[in-house]
Amino acid sequence: MNESNRFPIYILIILSVEKFIQHMLVTYAFFADLAGIRSSVAVDYRFLLVSGLIVGLLFLINIPFLYQRRGFSFILLFFLALFDFIGEFVAQGTLLIDITVSFIVASAILIILILFRKRFV
Repeated sequence: MNESNRFPIYILIILSVEKFIQHMLVTYAFFADLAGIRSSVAVDYRFLLVSGLIVGLLFLINIPFLYQRRGFSFILLFFLALFDFIGEFVAQGTLLIDITVSFIVASAILIILILFRKRFV
């Protein structure tokens, strides 16, 4: 595999690591109610705590499969990023959301997967 084919994979791995760290930090914030985060979301914080933990762990578990270029890893990453993308709207309870780092990274993952889909199959 030449370097031009590896670059998007490396970017997806870096973004997946960021998503894992972000989900673990937000999960801890909900658990400890840091800065009153529980009252700042539109849905029950317990749903976000559990779903965030699961999605974060799936981002982490998927990293070695991305590196190995397993086909299912790109599909899983697509749905994890899509879940995260839609989750921002759900958590904020509106279509006019604040643009967060989480939203930007999920968008970047989706864009990379769509633009380079031919290379990943």
